[in-house]
Amino acid sequence: MKAGFTVWLEEDGRYILGEKEASMLEGIKKFGSFMATAKSLGMTYAHVWIVIDELSKRVGEPMVRAQRGGETGGGAVLTEAGNRLLEEYKALEDKVSNFLGSRKEFTFLEFKRPDLSIIGSSCVGVKILAEVVKGFSTEVVEVGSTAGLTAVMLGEADIAGIHLFDEESRTYNVPFVRRTWPSGMAVLIRGYTREQGLMVKRGNPKYVRSVEDLRRKDVRLINRNLGSGTRELLDRLLRHHGIAAKDVKGYDFEVRTHEEVARAVEEGRADVGLGLRATASVLGLDFVKVCDESFDFVVERRRLWKPPVRALIGALMSPRFKEELRRRAPGINTLPDTGEIMDVTGSSR
Repeated sequence: MKAGFTVWLEEDGRYILGEKEASMLEGIKKFGSFMATAKSLGMTYAHVWIVIDELSKRVGEPMVRAQRGGETGGGAVLTEAGNRLLEEYKALEDKVSNFLGSRKEFTFLEFKRPDLSIIGSSCVGVKILAEVVKGFSTEVVEVGSTAGLTAVMLGEADIAGIHLFDEESRTYNVPFVRRTWPSGMAVLIRGYTREQGLMVKRGNPKYVRSVEDLRRKDVRLINRNLGSGTRELLDRLLRHHGIAAKDVKGYDFEVRTHEEVARAVEEGRADVGLGLRATASVLGLDFVKVCDESFDFVVERRRLWKPPVRALIGALMSPRFKEELRRRAPGINTLPDTGEIMDVTGSSR
């Protein structure tokens, strides 16, 4: 028999970091990649992203930053704070190891990257699109529009699906690509429109008719995560109606996908959530439409001619994709220019 142990770091009695978080930081330091770290630890990309994001919030400093350059478009590196925290953990672990005579090592598995990685906003349309792409292994990761943009910058994602509305220009997506990349480094692929609205139980037992009803104390919301386009939409709607977030019951109750929102409403853990008509229909929920929005795809220009990316663009323009949306995703509709490549100024190419 040999001794086993677990160590962790606390601050004022509050948990900061343990073996799980330390292994992720070590993986990012070793591979320069969230995707490689996730696969080498047998975890999902979304899980690693969420854990590191929560760690950064606990510490009050970012643990990882984007690094530009390289053939794949950059990578992830630990910040000074991330390196310092990892070294503190390893020093503590070494002390305990020396005392017990039982050393622990981080273990990383061999892994294979997918041919095509799509990271970004939660959308049933993206999942259907991935099914239509043939001949390549495809992975869809739902972490939100903003995190999707970051994933493309890091070189983790071939494509990011986004639906971000810019209030100043009153347009979707293009302004965010301009702010994220120098001119000419990234392009938009025109996607489709989606109906967003309030998902409620069948029969609408709380008689929710509009965003105004979120003021009511008998109506409990389930919210999306910060950084998602749907969360930004909700916050914009609340401002428009003069509703303070603190006055919305359940505003801090967050999940990360449309499916999780719909499930919470269907199971009675919430009365209402903002999401897609397509998702509401799957679980038989009622739907109160709020708006149509544009959902597009971001690609770094140097990856545009990668065969799996070209296959996705072809799938996006295909009759089969349009038919699958009609059959399985009500409220998601292709456009006359779906699949067209747009530069960062928004003009067709």
